[in-house]
Amino acid sequence: MTILLMWFNIDWNIFALDNIPTMLRKPSLSAFAQLLLKPLNSLYYKWYNWRIDNLYKLEHTGQVCSLEGSLNDKFDIVERRIYIGDGQIHKTFYIYTEAESKTVYAHTESENKTIFLRTEAETADTGLDFIVFVPEEIYNSQIYALHAHIKFYKSGGKRYSIFIDE
Repeated sequence: MTILLMWFNIDWNIFALDNIPTMLRKPSLSAFAQLLLKPLNSLYYKWYNWRIDNLYKLEHTGQVCSLEGSLNDKFDIVERRIYIGDGQIHKTFYIYTEAESKTVYAHTESENKTIFLRTEAETADTGLDFIVFVPEEIYNSQIYALHAHIKFYKSGGKRYSIFIDE
């Protein structure tokens, strides 16, 4: 079985030892060669992590399943409680339409109140394309990071809001 080595996968300590002539390979000279390559090794480590982050960003899109996955990967790794819902929280529910003009009494005549099942903001078209529901502790501690993450992945022109999941 052959191991596939990529051009970017370099062990700089082995590289340092391989480039010392065999008759000069002593522990002190090997340590010195590795010490000389330490700044390069540090730079390589930063580049390698940057590359992994960019590959992760390329693998995810603004689709609901992909955005949910990336949000949970970053903010809620263990419990994965972040999810995305539609822009309208509740569907509009009518007892009677205006055309039917039936009177329903849910109070006495002296009270003369209108009873609402939901507020207009909960049932009307809010102008949002999607809502991200997050746990309260994540909302309170990382709200700006959530906004930045969502703005990076969402499609252009899509509107969103972040709500606390109950």
